[in-house]
Order: sequence, then structure tokens, then C-alpha cells
Amino acid sequence: MDSMNPVLQSAYYEQLLYTLPEAVTVVDRQGKVLAFNRAASSFYGIPQEEIIGRPIGDFFQRNSLMLLQVMENQLPVTGAYHQPTPGKHVSIYAAPVFDASKELIGAISIEQDITSVVLLSQQRIGMTMSDARQDAQIIFSTSDKSFQASLDRAKAWQGLTTSTPLLLLGEVGVGKAMLARHFHEISHRKGPFIAMDCRAVTEGLLDIELFGFSVEPLRHEEERKGKLEIAAHGTLWLSHIDQMAPQTQNKLAQALLEGGYQASNGAFVPLSCHVIASIIGSQEKQREAMDRLEDSLRYALEMIYVPKLSERKEDLPSICHFYLTKAAIERGKSQPEMPPDVMNALSSYAWPGNLYEVKKVMEQLMIVSDGEALTVAMLPRGIRPETMETLTEPAMPLESLAREVEQQQIEHVLRQTNGNKAKAARILGISRGTLYYKMRNYGLLDE
Repeated sequence: MDSMNPVLQSAYYEQLLYTLPEAVTVVDRQGKVLAFNRAASSFYGIPQEEIIGRPIGDFFQRNSLMLLQVMENQLPVTGAYHQPTPGKHVSIYAAPVFDASKELIGAISIEQDITSVVLLSQQRIGMTMSDARQDAQIIFSTSDKSFQASLDRAKAWQGLTTSTPLLLLGEVGVGKAMLARHFHEISHRKGPFIAMDCRAVTEGLLDIELFGFSVEPLRHEEERKGKLEIAAHGTLWLSHIDQMAPQTQNKLAQALLEGGYQASNGAFVPLSCHVIASIIGSQEKQREAMDRLEDSLRYALEMIYVPKLSERKEDLPSICHFYLTKAAIERGKSQPEMPPDVMNALSSYAWPGNLYEVKKVMEQLMIVSDGEALTVAMLPRGIRPETMETLTEPAMPLESLAREVEQQQIEHVLRQTNGNKAKAARILGISRGTLYYKMRNYGLLDE
């Protein structure tokens, strides 16, 4: 647009701001509002004519304004969880704006409303195992367009008479088993969901486990059936499919292609189950696993990559709120408030354990907080930032409060564990020896 007439260029920019579904706010260096689009006005209930030209601090608490913080830090924020006002939850992108001479002239923010997702996770009262479908809808509600397109495509296949066989790729803990069960649930299949770990079955028995065997000494009718037949009109979930012997892989690929297979007694067994397979491990291990797959099977399966959490930063707030809500319900406690500085610390962490690790950490925070508002000091070592400069929220005087906060935290966890020091040490993320040392320093040991 460099060569465009300035008046025309301004008209395009105004129309862009007007049509964007996200809330967009632009301020100058003094915090005066220069632009506040229609989506922002609707989201916050503030008329554009009232806020434009006025200091943004007149409408929002200054310490909760990400725009002012990015100007102060002169660093952008990408996909951070933010709670600008009570009851409003957003995923925010904010950045300082510089002129041609690299002087700071203001800041811009784009906010995506995730309030409905957060509230949905908070309203999951009385959850049971039968709610797995709703759980997956929250966990796999994603802002990743590529992942969403794969999910939409797979969901569309579930409504067909013969579902396309799937191969789920992803690291440990990204939710492949949950996703497989979710596909089964939304397919409304009347048959069972059968799971089989190909690593747990010896090579010689894997063929029998899948396709069955009709010769004595096997006695019972069900025992002679293979998993492909037992899962009739349902779903067969095959994890670690790369551990399957090549001849069994080819036999399975042929069954998928022909819609059935010939049993050992010569009868043709139609294939009525939906086959979902998985490969687990880091990207390097996944490549090695793919090399172990026979071409015939690889081409028979539609691949879906399930991204790790470090690739789903925008989805992390809703996932954390979901698991925190679930932990609160399981313990009969009210859900603790999760302030922005805590969420930003969680967002800065890489989560190598993916969903497994998020679930564990949220359960730990629920125990430590006992329903009270979460603080950065409650976060496990490794997630808790070394310095508050790593966060986008204003610094807190933790140094002066560190000993007091630590003592209170230790006392609180000891009460929660009824004095069980081994359990308390695990919750606090320290060794039992370190716990004893700290208890002695704080006068918490009965000598």
C-alpha cells in the first residue's frame, strides 16, 4: 500500500478495522485511544465515540492493561491469556509501534474472545466418564487452522457408512487416545471401542489377536474372534502400529482395502469397524516409526498430526482452565482464580509432557491453593519464572516476600497432607531432605 493515495489508504485501514471480528485497540504513547473498532465496542460495551480520544486508563484498570505493559517493555506479546475486566477472558496479541526513526509512538492490541470456552470449562459440574465427548470438545477446541482443518475432515468421515482409517501422529501426552475415542463417540457407532497396544502382543500372536483363529484348542466362540471382528460396528484403536510385523501390516492393509478378510476357516469376514492407529514419539522417533510401516499400510491410512502443546499456545488458557475446573470438582472445592501473571507464566513454559503434564500441574495447584487465588509462587519449580521479567505482567516484590510466602506454602501443604512429609515434598516439587531443612529453618519441626 506504499504507493496508494494516503486518503484511500486511510479508508482501507478504517474498513479493515471495522470488519475484523477481533477486538482491536490502538493507543498513542500517552495511552490515548486512537482506534477502537466495532468488535471491541461490542465486547466491552463501550461506545466508540466515548473512548476514542480519551486515556485508556479511564476505562480499564491500568495494571491490567497489556497495551501499557508492551509499551513499557517494548516487547510484543503473542497469544497470551488476559483478563482485562471481571468476567472477560481473551487471548491477546499486543505490540509496541515504532516510527521510521525507531521511536516508540504507541501500541496496538488484537483480542480474541475466549470467554465462552473458559466459562464452559468452569460449568463442567458433575462430570462423569460418559462426558468424554464434551471433554474432548474442550481439549481439541483449537485456534490452529491446520489442526482444525484435519479435525473437521476426520469428523466429516465419521458420518459416512465406511469411515476412512486414520493414523494419528504425535508426541506422548498430546491426546491421541482421547481423540480416537472422541471420533468413536461422534460417529454414533453402536459397536464397542476396542483398544490394543501392538507393543504388548508378541509378534506371533498379533496376527491371531487381529484376525482370530478357528482351530482347537481354543474353545470359546469369542476367543476365536479377532479384534477386528470383536469391534464390529465400533472402533478398533491400534496404538504403536509400527511395532506390527510386516506380514501382519500387509494383511491389515489388504483388509482395509477390500473391506474384509478371509478367516483361517476360509470364510470371508466383512470389516465393519473403524480402524484408528497411532504412532508415538518425538518427530525423530515418528520418522523412524514411519520407516517401519509397510507402504501398503501407510497408503491405506489417512494421517492426522496432533500438535504438541508448545505449538498450541493460543489453546493453553482454555486447557488449563478445563483441568483446573475438573480438579476442583473432583475435590469438591471452588475453582481458584487464575490471575494473568500466573497464566502468562504457564504460557511461557514449554510443556514437554503435553496434556499429561498440564493435568498433573493443575491438580497440584488445586491442592496447594485449596480454592484460593493462584499465585506465581505456587507454581512448581521449572514452571515458576526465575525472574518476573519473563512475564508480561508488572513485577511483584517477591524477593521481600519470598521467605514468608514459602513458609506459608509449606505450612499449607503440610496441613493438606496431614503432616505427611513425603507427600508434601512431592507436591512442593522438592526432595524430602530439602523439606526437612526448610521446616527446621522456619521452626516447623518438633525437635
